[in-house]
Amino acid sequence: MRRMAGVFLAGALLALGSTSAALAVAPDPAQVAQVFARQTQAITARAHLIYKPAVTDPPFEGNVTVFEQRMGLVVVDAGGSPPSGEAIVAEIRKISPKPVRYLIYTHYHGDHNLGAGALRRAWPDLVIISTLKTRENMTGEPMAFVKTYAQSYSDMADAGARAAANPKLPDAVRAGWGRIAKAGPGLVAGYTGMQVYPADLTFTDRLWIPDDEAPLEVMFLGRGNTDGDAVVWAPKQRLLAAGDLVVSPIPYAAQTYPGEWIATLKKLEAFDFAYLVPGHGALQTDRAYIDKLITALQTVRDQVGPLARANVPLDEVRKRVDLKAMKSGFTGDDPWLAFLMDAVFTNDLISNAYKEARGEAVIQGAG
Repeated sequence: MRRMAGVFLAGALLALGSTSAALAVAPDPAQVAQVFARQTQAITARAHLIYKPAVTDPPFEGNVTVFEQRMGLVVVDAGGSPPSGEAIVAEIRKISPKPVRYLIYTHYHGDHNLGAGALRRAWPDLVIISTLKTRENMTGEPMAFVKTYAQSYSDMADAGARAAANPKLPDAVRAGWGRIAKAGPGLVAGYTGMQVYPADLTFTDRLWIPDDEAPLEVMFLGRGNTDGDAVVWAPKQRLLAAGDLVVSPIPYAAQTYPGEWIATLKKLEAFDFAYLVPGHGALQTDRAYIDKLITALQTVRDQVGPLARANVPLDEVRKRVDLKAMKSGFTGDDPWLAFLMDAVFTNDLISNAYKEARGEAVIQGAG
C-alpha cells in the first residue's frame, strides 16, 4: 500500500468536492512518536509480529515479522518511515539482543521498506534481500512517489479536516477523516526526508536462510499485489509471511494482476501453515480470509471480463457491475470501511480486471 494516503484517499476526498492546501502545523516530537508507535505479539518462541494497532487509521504501514535464528535475527519488512523504523528497532531489541542479520522486503511499496534506514543504522552489517523485480522497482520510476510523500500526506490531512466538518458525509466517515486530520502534523514530519534502501541480495525464484531451529525459505510464487511479491515460509514454526498478497480487513489492489493473484493465493493456501502474517492486519490462523479474497477477485473478473471483451467503456462497466454483496463481506455496515474499500480495492480492481480481459499491461507505479 505504498502511497494509499497520498493518492488514493486524497483523490477520493477531492472527488467529494473538498480542496486541500499545505499543512503548516509544526508537530510535537511526542506526537510523531505516538503516530508511528508499534506493538509486538509473540507468535511462537522464535517468531514475533510487530504491528500497528489501528490498521484502518494512518499511517497505513505494513506488518513486520521477526524470526530468531541461532546466529541472529531475520526481519521481514521494515515499516514505511524513519520514525516507524525507529519504533520497530526498539521493539526488536525487546525481543532479542541478537543482531539483525537479514532484512527481507516482501515488495517495493514504501510502507514496507522506508523504515529500513533505522535498521541499517542499528545493525550496519545486515543484508537486505528482495526479488529482483522489487529491486528494479525500488531503483526506478515506481519509487518516484517518495519525493512527494510528505506533501501528499499534508494535502490529505488538510482536506481530511474539511471532510470531517462536512455534514453531508456519514458520521463514521467524518470521524475517520477527523482521525487522519488529527494525525496530520505527525504524518508530515514522519514522511519528510526519507531514503530508499534497495536490496543488497536479490533472487528470482527462491532463496534459503538455513538454521537448525528456524530455517526460512524466501519465495516468489507468482505475480499478485505487484510483479515481484516475496513470501517467507518458516516450516518448523508453520508460519507464512505473505506481504500484501493478503491485506486485511480491507484488501488492496492498486497495480495488481487479478487472475495471477488468484493463482498465487491458491499456492499460499497449499502451505501447511498454522499462522499467516498478512501485509496489514491481524495474524491469521486459518484460510477463511484468503478464501474470501479469492472469491472477491473472481467475482470482479467474472463481471468485468465479458463487458471488457465486448468493448464496453470502463466508465460504463463501473456502472453495470453489482459488487454490493462482495463488498459487504469485508465492510459489514461500517461506512468508513466501505469508503476505504472503494478507495483502495474495488475501483482499482475493476480497472485491472478490465485491462486483464483486454490484454493490456498493468504498469507498476502508474496511476
